[in-house]
Amino acid sequence: MAGLLAGGPAWAADAPSPFLTRPGAGMPEQSAALPPGEGRDEVEGICSACHSIRMVTQQRLSRDRWDELLDWMVAEQGMPELDAETREKVLDYLADHLSPKTSG
Repeated sequence: MAGLLAGGPAWAADAPSPFLTRPGAGMPEQSAALPPGEGRDEVEGICSACHSIRMVTQQRLSRDRWDELLDWMVAEQGMPELDAETREKVLDYLADHLSPKTSG
């Protein structure tokens, strides 16, 4: 009873909070894997910090549109600005693998 009055059972204190994970964490990606290539790890790490990889793979944008989208995410969504080298690597990957001209 003391555990309940003090805020809940002791084991609950060790349980991870569902509010400390990103939306969709632990949910299946449903074949949303990024294609292999230079920059894949950067794209996966940067993009999955805020949303599912599926949100990235369903887009088919030109390099210029990906560039504009990165600007928007920094300005409006609180994404940390990427250093120039990382940004180029990310844009190269997105343009090579997730553009209107690619199939996946």
